[in-house]
Amino acid sequence: MQRFSYDEAFSRNIGWVTAGEQQSLRRKRAAIAGLGGVGGAHLLALTRLGVGAFHIADSDAFDLPNLNRQAGALVSTLGRPKTDVLANMAKDINPQLDLQIFPDGVSETNLDRFLAGVDVYVDGLDFFALAARRATFAACARRARHSRRSATRGRRSVAAA
Repeated sequence: MQRFSYDEAFSRNIGWVTAGEQQSLRRKRAAIAGLGGVGGAHLLALTRLGVGAFHIADSDAFDLPNLNRQAGALVSTLGRPKTDVLANMAKDINPQLDLQIFPDGVSETNLDRFLAGVDVYVDGLDFFALAARRATFAACARRARHSRRSATRGRRSVAAA
């Protein structure tokens, strides 16, 4: 088995980012709430970009209707918690990844811990999770944390600041 090397694994990012930016990404921590159709894809893309640490939150498990659009949804993962499945997938990309898992999702009671030490929040919450979204974005604003939201429209993602 080949030994993992961060520099070699993410060397083909150079050109998209500079070598200095790649090392900066290695030291960044992103928080992602919601690991379904949007958040799971963001976790894997940011892991492949070389972001070195994440807080991930989702209280749901994969179900059959998720197969058509969610990165971690496979027949072999049905019934398994999204946080566990996506954490394993991300660790398969970068075994040095620092992951903190919030298997109960985000709520007023854990937002302080969820956002502690993060550089950016990426919203992947379900469209109708309005209370959780409001609370999370308000907490980001209080902490002056960068935040991004993205939603699916059909099979396309739409991003906004």
